[in-house]
Amino acid sequence: MTEVFFVLLEGYADWEAASIAAVLNQQEGVTVKTVSNEKKAIHSMGGFSTLPDYTFAEACQKNFDALILIGGTSWRTDKAEAVEALVEKAQEQGAVIAAICDATVYLGKLGLLNDHKHTSNQLQDLQDYAGEQYQGANQFVEVQAIRESNLITANGTGHLEFAREILLTLEVMTEKEVEQWYNFFKLGYYEALKQELRTAGDAPTVQKDL
Repeated sequence: MTEVFFVLLEGYADWEAASIAAVLNQQEGVTVKTVSNEKKAIHSMGGFSTLPDYTFAEACQKNFDALILIGGTSWRTDKAEAVEALVEKAQEQGAVIAAICDATVYLGKLGLLNDHKHTSNQLQDLQDYAGEQYQGANQFVEVQAIRESNLITANGTGHLEFAREILLTLEVMTEKEVEQWYNFFKLGYYEALKQELRTAGDAPTVQKDL
């Protein structure tokens, strides 16, 4: 069983979580769980309410394979302070750590970006907020998403690329299935279908009934 924890803080960016959570939750042997400050409803930027499965304290007592930090409006508030212990637990376990949008700035403040290729929304903003803890400017790459070892980062518009890197790292789908899934949502149904017909002579097997 592959356990994947999603960190959702108040004001989380629901679109950043939706793509990767949906595809992971459909894979055999994968369990998706949500983690936040308390076991009471938190609200996304789009107005959705989510009841977390675990508090941070509870999640720190669990074993998990990936920790996904979803962006939003609370990463620069005291609500984010409790996440640090869970990040440390992820490091101890050798779990995948993935962060998107403002959650990347939080990792920068923890010093986790200094020795890995990474991205964020803006290098200057990352430097300004993370301060002296961030010494990784020479590792910053202007791309939608990037993966190095067990660390994955993405900017706020890179949710599909973010999802692709997570899927490839966790190996819960074949590379071909991951690319089919990515093309379906990146290119759109008809363009993805045309590309699949050109390359394989077959219709894509991912979401072709939608």
